[in-house]
Amino acid sequence: MSRINLILFLICLAGLSLSAGCENAAQKTGKFTDEEMEQIPLARRADPAAHSDGLVLSVKSETITIGEVVTPVINILEGNVAAGSSWEDFSAQARPVVKDAVISKITDILLYQEARKDAPENIDELLDSAVENEVKKFIASHGDNYALAQEAIAEQGMDWRQYREFQKKMLLTRQYYVSQSLLEDKPISHSQMLEYYEAMQQKGFQFTRLLSREDVIWEGFTEFRLIDIKLDNDKMEVGDGETRKDAAIRKAAELIDRIKQGEDFGELAKVYSDGHRKEMGGLWTRVSEGSSLNPPHHVLPPLAEKMEVGEVVGPVESDGHIFIMKLEDKKKSGVASFEDLQPRIEQEIQMSRRKVRFDKLIGKLMNRANISGLDRFIDVCVEKVWSQRQATGSLSSK
Repeated sequence: MSRINLILFLICLAGLSLSAGCENAAQKTGKFTDEEMEQIPLARRADPAAHSDGLVLSVKSETITIGEVVTPVINILEGNVAAGSSWEDFSAQARPVVKDAVISKITDILLYQEARKDAPENIDELLDSAVENEVKKFIASHGDNYALAQEAIAEQGMDWRQYREFQKKMLLTRQYYVSQSLLEDKPISHSQMLEYYEAMQQKGFQFTRLLSREDVIWEGFTEFRLIDIKLDNDKMEVGDGETRKDAAIRKAAELIDRIKQGEDFGELAKVYSDGHRKEMGGLWTRVSEGSSLNPPHHVLPPLAEKMEVGEVVGPVESDGHIFIMKLEDKKKSGVASFEDLQPRIEQEIQMSRRKVRFDKLIGKLMNRANISGLDRFIDVCVEKVWSQRQATGSLSSK
């Protein structure tokens, strides 16, 4: 193992187990972000089922059982295959899922074997320390209740010794993947990132693993509270010589004065508003930018567009109503600029490059492993899933 490989190996392993305490060093070596770690295939592996169904697939010195594949696949397919599906329809839907599960298992084994081959001599000592941190985090995730954590690993068919061995294998394999990626990382130029952004624009901002629609495009809206005084309210107190409109405007002016003196708009709405949202303190659901409301509330969106957040306006007359409105929130529609998205774009490009390298690495390992009987094993797994689903009565007979 070369000196630079060894250094990266140890840095990555330390970063995986002690990331909170090594942030500065990790940044200097290209530490993966949380989003990137989620994209590493190994980070999403389910814990293995500890059972066998006779037939196994040999991958060098290790084996994959049917049971390891079938149990998680049944969970994935649950609800995605219609009851009463024919064998042909079921097989067409299930086989790609089963194949992915089998390839993932093979990938785990091959990467682990490569990682073990390249690991330093004291790797077991380093891994033991890292695994203990994983165990502590697992117990903490169950409210620091050791018994509950033990029940959780038992549900995966493991005891603590098996759980530690599983974590050791996963840490070593993931570390190997990270170290290989870091070795080949190259800087991404400003022009490459700008070209990526422009390509996103041309495609109507189709969204990616790190960029959701909310990150890039947002809709404008206004959100307001309303005190609605209806002129036809029989309970309205009308003074001598006043019309109902005069009384409503007077009441609105009194309420506006109380609001200016610091009284809560929402609490006043609960008492004095005649509107259908009075119980919510007069708070309306957000109104999308450019939307209109039916009369008598049609006057409100254009008014809200001109207001500042926190501003109160009134009295506003409209079709037998006197309104007092407070703008709670407002946002103009827009699209994120290149400068806003540049850090995410850089991560996205780097992740894409790493995935290409990962796929090439797996391709080489698969070719070198020369696994025999793969298609037959996948077919048997599909048949096993079918028979188990049949037994539940959710699918028709073959």
